[in-house]
Amino acid sequence: MNVGDIMSTELVTCSPNDTIYQVAKKLQQKDIGSCPIVDQNRLVGIVTDRDITVRAVSKDLDVHNMRVGDIMTTNLVVGSPSMSLEEACILMADHQVRRLPIVENDKLVGIIAQADLAIDLEEDELLAETLEKISEPSHFRGG
Repeated sequence: MNVGDIMSTELVTCSPNDTIYQVAKKLQQKDIGSCPIVDQNRLVGIVTDRDITVRAVSKDLDVHNMRVGDIMTTNLVVGSPSMSLEEACILMADHQVRRLPIVENDKLVGIIAQADLAIDLEEDELLAETLEKISEPSHFRGG
C-alpha cells in the first residue's frame, strides 16, 4: 500500500497573504490543526494551530493584519503519492512531524496525518515506533 492510497485529497489550504486571524478562523471552522499554505498551486509552507499560538498570539502580534506567510513553516518535509507507508512513517518519525504534505510535480496533491497511519497501517510494530519517535520531545532551541 502506498501513501496515495490513503492520503486525504480534500484539502483546506490558505494563501501566504491571508491574515493569521483568517487562517485561525478557518482552522476552527473546519476543526483541523494545520493548513498547507499554497501560492499559485505550489506548496510554500504550512501553519499549525500551535504555530499561531507560539509565533503570533504569545508575542502579541496583530493577527488581524499580519500575514500568515510571516509565521508559516517553510522548511517543509514532504512525501510523494508513490512512497510506501513504511517510507512515510520513517520520514515522519525522523523529522517528528504529525502531518506530511504530499507533493507531485511541485503541486500539493494530498496530506497524510499520523492518525491516517494509525487507522490504515497493518504493521503495528512500525506504527508504534513511528508514533513514539514523532512524540519524543525535541531539543530546545533558544530564541
